Amino acid sequence: MPTTTLKEPVLKAGGRKSDILRKAAQVFLELGYDATSMNVVAERADVTKMGLYYHFDSKQELLFSIMSYAMDVLERATQAASEAARNSEERLRNLIHTLATQTTQQEDGAFVILVIDETNALEGEDRKIITARKRAYVETIRVALEALRAEGQLRRLDTTVAAFTLVGMVLWLSKWYEKAGRVSPEDVAHQVTEMALAAVLQPA
Repeated sequence: MPTTTLKEPVLKAGGRKSDILRKAAQVFLELGYDATSMNVVAERADVTKMGLYYHFDSKQELLFSIMSYAMDVLERATQAASEAARNSEERLRNLIHTLATQTTQQEDGAFVILVIDETNALEGEDRKIITARKRAYVETIRVALEALRAEGQLRRLDTTVAAFTLVGMVLWLSKWYEKAGRVSPEDVAHQVTEMALAAVLQPA
């Protein structure tokens, strides 16, 4: 899947920087980006303010780093899901299920949610990069829908409208789903995936 990343990856497994990003993502999600100071991030991450600025020049760079990591994770998972599919229907099912799983089960779910909620807090080139990567992801879904259309399996739908609707439907999970609720993350991901496919595929 194409990406428009212009900066080097910012998060590797383990390490102090990795821990700071995870703690920062949680506090941004809890308090909101605008209401969170670097002092609060440093406190939550158990690092001095000087240590925080050693890794990140600004709160803006910290937010961009979080979102870049979220998109890296989603893009890798999406590529694997697409490559594992045996046909067009399975490809779309895999793509939708992967997004639902990232939203409900991902250990670093705060990263994914921040991409949804806080992109407008980014400035200049950073916002352009993340916005372009989000659009590239939606384009992956649209291309999968076009393949189904070519095979006569798609309802009479505009594939751009359908792609944005499917993505929005899945991402809405982040607004209401509680992991501690009565329905497991696996069941929620499965049910949302099946409802999404039923909405766009021709009846059998």
